[in-house]
Parts: sequence; C-alpha cells; structure tokens
Amino acid sequence: MLKNKIFAVLAVPFFSIPIMAQTVRQDSASIKKEFMVLEEALINPSNVYRLRLRPESLKISDSIWSKFNNLEYLSLKDDHLKEIPEGIGNLSNLKVLDLSGNDFKLLPNSMNKLSSLEELYLNDDKYMMLEKNISVLSSLPKLKSIHLENDGLHKLPPNFSSLKKVESLYLNDNRFKELPEQVAFLTELMYLDLHNNNLKLSSSENLENLTKLRVLNLSGNSFRKLPSSFSRLVSLEELYLNNEKHMKLEESVLVLSSLPKLKSIHLEHDHLKTLPSNFRSLKNMESLYLNDNKFKQVPSELILLKDLRYLDFHNNHVKMKYPTQIKQNEGFTFIRF
Repeated sequence: MLKNKIFAVLAVPFFSIPIMAQTVRQDSASIKKEFMVLEEALINPSNVYRLRLRPESLKISDSIWSKFNNLEYLSLKDDHLKEIPEGIGNLSNLKVLDLSGNDFKLLPNSMNKLSSLEELYLNDDKYMMLEKNISVLSSLPKLKSIHLENDGLHKLPPNFSSLKKVESLYLNDNRFKELPEQVAFLTELMYLDLHNNNLKLSSSENLENLTKLRVLNLSGNSFRKLPSSFSRLVSLEELYLNNEKHMKLEESVLVLSSLPKLKSIHLEHDHLKTLPSNFRSLKNMESLYLNDNKFKQVPSELILLKDLRYLDFHNNHVKMKYPTQIKQNEGFTFIRF
C-alpha cells in the first residue's frame, strides 16, 4: 500500500556539518536560556540574552533595564499591561520584542531608541490604537517584521504606508475583506500573511509595487478566483491557498501560470477531487502540497511538471498506484503519500 509511506527521501550526509563544539564560547548556554525570574537574571545581567517577564516583575527602574546591555529577546506576552514600561527604550541591543496579549493603547515614545529592533509582535492587542503608534514604529531603523495577528483590524490606517522598510507582515486572523491598499506601498515587503480573514479579492487590487514579495499566504479566505493583477507579483515564489473551499482553481491557474518565479503552491484541505487540465501549464513548479484533499488517484497532470521535486499527497483516498512516469522521475527528493 502506498498510503502513509514515504518514498525517495534525499539523504543529507552528516559529515558535511562542521563540528564546532570546541570553539563555541562558554556563554553560549546563556544565549539559549530564557530567564523568567528577574532576580535570577539580575545576578549577571550582561549574560542575559532572552528574558520573559510576568507583570509582578515589571516595576523596575530605568537604570535596571539598562543593565541588560546584551538582551536580544524580550517577551511581555499576555501580561495585560495597560502601559508598556518606558525603560525598555534602554535595551539598545534588543532584536525581538513580544508585546502580544496586552491592554495598552499607546507604545512609549522611548521605544524609538530601540535601534537594533528587527521583529515586533503586537498580536491580540485589542485596545491598541494602531494609527497613533505608527510614528513610533516608523522611527525604528531596523524594523523588518511586524505581527498584527488577531487584532480585530478591519483596515489599516493611512499612515501605515510610512513603514517602508518592512519585509514581513502578518495580518492573519483579522477582519479584512479586501487587500489593504496601504500594503502596496511597502516596496520592501517579501512576506505577507493574510490567512483567515474574509478576503473577497476583486480584479482591481493595487499590487503593482509589491515587486519583491516572495511568499504570500491567502489561506482560509472567501474569494472565488485570483485577480489578474496578481500577475504583477513578479518575485512571488511560494503561495498558500489552503482551506479555500470556494476557489475556482481552473480560473486561478491562468493567473498562476503568469508568475515567472512561482515554484511552490499549497492547495491543502481544499476539497479537491481532481486537478484542472490547465494545471500542467505550471511548468516551473518544484514543490506541491495536495495533502488533505479527496483525490482517489494521483492526477495525471503532474506528469508534465518536469521540475517537480517535492510532492505531498498524504491524507487523500488513493486506492491505486501513482503513474509510473512519476515513479521513474529520478528528480524527486521527496514524495509523501
């Protein structure tokens, strides 16, 4: 039986991985350890790289914050803070900050001193006044990734387009019904997550500036087909279209085949029984995810995808062998049934 078996797994030689244990600095253990007790962290604050604090630990002076001069990761997640401590502005080496699950409205102005901050989590922040916080966000010179997941957002404020250096944007689990036009002005954007909204996707989406977008997640939305404007996503390499029960795949393939760099498509849990005949036009496809559908046999359309290297077909209803042309394709590195 082919179900639940793995075929043609490309082995990776272990000897190709250099042994570096003898050259790692002694404080590498401190880098990996996440401190959760302030008193413990203050014993040697210069060796603290990751810190997760509960509300009872947050009444500390600005001078104490400044002792964590090497801190790279700080989580104040789910602390229901009504105000974010001003002192975090003294964390000059901070790279990742998680403020998710709090009750604040405004970010402190001191955050504009976080010159090393690269990634910011603002998920589940229902009271946050996003428009009034953009001025702080836009002042962060290295900020490249923003998480605004499950924030009850219907739209983005007009000044959101000032975040021109953002490369990854997470807007999933909100209440958007169309692609926010402000996104089109984020010309450095390479990753955009819009899954689990209620997107309808009209044919007039403003996408002409998203020329650097490489990964797009549109899973779990309500559109029927991709608009022709998607052909402007000339750098798109990976597209997620999972849980799209209403999508007309045949009409969308016409758009997908116009994307010159598209190499990976996720069509998981889409209730698919067959693939449209024009699916074979996706000749550049290297990775294909068709798992959790209703196929009873491997679609013959896959035979003509000569560059296909990875195929995930598990959790279907396959009762017969896949075509010998696929089996004989020595280019496969991984097939999962």
